[in-house]
Amino acid sequence: MINTKLLAALGVSFAALATPALAQEPLSFRVAPQYDANSVEARDTSAFRSAALKSDAVSIESSRIALERSRNPNVRNYAKNVLVEREATTKALLPEGTSLTAGGTVVSDSQPFETRLDNPVGVVLAPVTISASIAQKIVGGVLGGVGLVDNSPGEPGRRVAIGPEGQARIDSLKNARSAREFDRTYARQQARSDARTLGLYEAYSRNGDNAQGREFANQALPYIANQHGHSAILADRIGG
Repeated sequence: MINTKLLAALGVSFAALATPALAQEPLSFRVAPQYDANSVEARDTSAFRSAALKSDAVSIESSRIALERSRNPNVRNYAKNVLVEREATTKALLPEGTSLTAGGTVVSDSQPFETRLDNPVGVVLAPVTISASIAQKIVGGVLGGVGLVDNSPGEPGRRVAIGPEGQARIDSLKNARSAREFDRTYARQQARSDARTLGLYEAYSRNGDNAQGREFANQALPYIANQHGHSAILADRIGG
């Protein structure tokens, strides 16, 4: 059963999910490679968590930049929703006081060394602190509690290390030469990212090796589909 409190907390309505625009063929199955049942992210909880967190981190940072640079009200409204919704899933996936390293390991933030943004293991991003009241039984470590937290890691971490692919996405936004170029790049990137995230959650919800994780993925799927529907429409309208 879908947890309506979870969806309400994430700002998703059943009316929005039923709109004609979202009933069309999902862009995800036309523009992005999907995770199949045999992919490690579809089965292994740690791999799923790593992929989902990296997607969150890049979308959060991209949307923060969008709010700084874009004056398009549709782009700005979408970006605001991304900040709230992706922080909610980040909180559900990553225990407080821990980070995801570039190697995909969850580590304690209580470490005897300084983390630098120019460290060689990958650029790290801290999700924005926007309050999202989400059902307590879903967050607080449903997936964050799966597996051990490394208290003596070989590489540092402060929240989520996005790696070179994610950094390239952010760099392309920063290098956009005009407001229109920025909006088109942002919308196109987010449509593809949301498509891939939708495929990730859908695959894990069916094949994941953790029952609580599958429940979380299933409950998050409607709002991820809603977010994807909006980014797909945005990209089409802007010309992405």
